[in-house]
Amino acid sequence: MNIEEPAAAFKYFQEFNLFLFSRDKDNKPCFILHKTATATENLYSHFLGKFTKVDASIFYAVAREFVEKTSGLLSSENFQYFLLENPAILKNESDLVFERMIPNVHIRPQNRWSAIVNDICGLLCESPYIYQDETENATYFVEIPMLNLEIFNKTAKEKGVDIELTYRLFDGILSLVKDANLQNYMKEYLVENKPIEIHSYYAMICCEPLAVDYMLQSLHYSVFKKHGEHWRFYRAFKGEFPSHQELQRAKGIIIPGSGNSAYDTTVSWYKELFECIRNIHLVYTHINLLGICFGAQASAQALGGRVESMNRSYIRGGELLTTKKSFYEFDYVKKLNLNPEKPLVIAESHGDHIAQLPDGAVLHSSSKNTNVETYTIGNNLLAFQGHPRYNEAWTAGAFYRKAGLKVEPEDYNDYAKEYISRQFPDPVTHREILSICYSFLKKSS
Repeated sequence: MNIEEPAAAFKYFQEFNLFLFSRDKDNKPCFILHKTATATENLYSHFLGKFTKVDASIFYAVAREFVEKTSGLLSSENFQYFLLENPAILKNESDLVFERMIPNVHIRPQNRWSAIVNDICGLLCESPYIYQDETENATYFVEIPMLNLEIFNKTAKEKGVDIELTYRLFDGILSLVKDANLQNYMKEYLVENKPIEIHSYYAMICCEPLAVDYMLQSLHYSVFKKHGEHWRFYRAFKGEFPSHQELQRAKGIIIPGSGNSAYDTTVSWYKELFECIRNIHLVYTHINLLGICFGAQASAQALGGRVESMNRSYIRGGELLTTKKSFYEFDYVKKLNLNPEKPLVIAESHGDHIAQLPDGAVLHSSSKNTNVETYTIGNNLLAFQGHPRYNEAWTAGAFYRKAGLKVEPEDYNDYAKEYISRQFPDPVTHREILSICYSFLKKSS
């Protein structure tokens, strides 16, 4: 199967399919289906659902639906108790990870980020099997150990979880897979177990010491990671940076947001971070470096600019960007056929700003609260002060936590609506800004 367009195109996913599978003793993939009741008959199905405005990403939507269906029983920590061969003995019921996620309840999005949601998002981030077609429907495949589903189903019944699972071989699930190209993908990479050829290497350099889970990866991988790509996550605050060999083969790198200040001279690992940024700019010019919020500030600081604290309150909300028409003349922007007359709106969350750009940097957009919103340096550095991955609901939830508000859970939806109407008078142009970031990261040098 030749992985070309539309398999590598930017997608703003609205729906998803999730197939979990295990390999039997003959190395054949066995797909896990759950029993679903209809008005006329009982059917078995894979996991599927839709992206909503309260989801941080399509990975988050997958995890939400999965946990709602399974109550977290089918998580990595529990696999040991359900293994087909040599299962661990469950000594205490409390050892079993279990979580009920009530569907259709409007609560703060961040509150849904539990250990089990993180587990599912981690499995999605690490899985190499990603299929997309010309629609905005993503299909993910996650391999897990072979389980004894009889024991799982019994445990689920005892826990009051309304789910029943079964294994089916590839031929037994074809009725669920109508797309011939998807069938071919599954046959080639899952049934025949053809190795996935890596054609591009990417990385994220995380500068947020609180990022101890998969939240940051799931926000970005769900948009940018495609079949045949290798992504690596570096924790700069732990001294993790790409090696010379890794930088030589990297096509794109993202430096996302952080609560740190780029001008803080007490942070020891900034020396390596700034050196890495300078090397990308001067030596590894084939790398497309995308700076987001702190990443934009750190890039400016490292290359001779100046970052300062803002002389105003913390900005958290939507910012309407005044963008120069010349920005739309970049090849990676021009190919998107965006309307320059339609203002871009981005979600923001920052208390520092770029007071002075480095030599050679070009300012492309500003807002009423921040002068430097978007800038580029040459053809291999694109930086946004805002957060392309944040939507209105996510930003509202973040403010709720930061402000220490005590709104009761049943009132949160009213709070969020009021906050969004006040802080986001113009809807975030999520699709447009993400498509620009995607086109930049994937372009050839």
